[in-house]
Amino acid sequence: MDQELEDPIDDKQDEEEQLPPEMVEKLNQLAGTLLTHWEINVNAIELIQGGQMALVWKLATDKGPLCLKRIHRPEKKALFSIYAQDYLAKKGCRVPRIIANKSGSLYTKQGPFLYVVYDWIIGRVFNDQIEEDLTWMMKGLADYHTESIGYLPPEGTPVFSKLGKWPSHYIKRCQQMDTWKLIAAQFPDDPFSTVYLQEIDAFIRYGEALIDELNHSCYFNWVEKVKESPNLCHQDYGTGNTLLSDRSGNTDIWLIDLDTTSFDLPIRDIRKIVIPLMNDRGTWDADYFHHMIASYENFHPLTSEEKRVLYIDMLFPYELYSVVQNKFGRKGESSLDELEQAFAFERTKKDEITRILRAES
Repeated sequence: MDQELEDPIDDKQDEEEQLPPEMVEKLNQLAGTLLTHWEINVNAIELIQGGQMALVWKLATDKGPLCLKRIHRPEKKALFSIYAQDYLAKKGCRVPRIIANKSGSLYTKQGPFLYVVYDWIIGRVFNDQIEEDLTWMMKGLADYHTESIGYLPPEGTPVFSKLGKWPSHYIKRCQQMDTWKLIAAQFPDDPFSTVYLQEIDAFIRYGEALIDELNHSCYFNWVEKVKESPNLCHQDYGTGNTLLSDRSGNTDIWLIDLDTTSFDLPIRDIRKIVIPLMNDRGTWDADYFHHMIASYENFHPLTSEEKRVLYIDMLFPYELYSVVQNKFGRKGESSLDELEQAFAFERTKKDEITRILRAES
């Protein structure tokens, strides 16, 4: 294996744009050209996703429905996830099987991009308002963490890992939130900027204090233990990347879109699904929160020390960071209402999770 790679902070896909018919036709022609590299008889090609990031086509073929995808990530990082998906599929895990091309490769390269053909998974999306669906989702996440242990990319493939890097991530985010004060100060008549400058210092200081909390937890010991036999984290797990499939009376949870998968502590995925869902509810729902954690632990128990690391990571103001990053980092359209709601959510989250930490200490 080669050097470890780190993902840029918040590598999120851009919003889909409505493409004109001539562009759709051009992309479908591209798919047709690419598919000559595979031993597949294609009856129809349908563009499913055609934004600036990944391209996705649904194929009607003699092998059943398949997916052709352009992976919009640097080749070295793409290879790590492609080999991971192939490893998991061959192990019998519920991720789409990759169809090798005519030369036996798992991908075809054209220009700077890698193209892959997968099985098209038929199933329904999960509803995060339904308790039973939440249970299934957390089971699927726990299964992914445990079943992925043992994956090692082929020799020479860079390792995509975030193990041990959380403190530096915290520091970078705190520094960015501090730097964005300079941008906000340039717009004294903008209500968003005014409120940001009034409120943000306390959250920056709190984020910095969490670095010390993390350093005094079992975080680094746990990292060293996981490095010996690492598990994968999906890094984008949620209702958009999971499907519930009923085949021959067997209910299965399928994981798709493994492009950002990496080695990390399993609780990073838990935080990434639980906290945004709590934020989406508009209020703190303790029963909802504990149901998700308990559902995960039914299949992958955590020690009290490991749960403390989870709660520390949950305390970092990620949701606030995301709203402000969209405004000042991406020049997006975050509103004053979104900012005020983010501040309110972070305060409530801090109170609730601190209460849990005290009760469990």
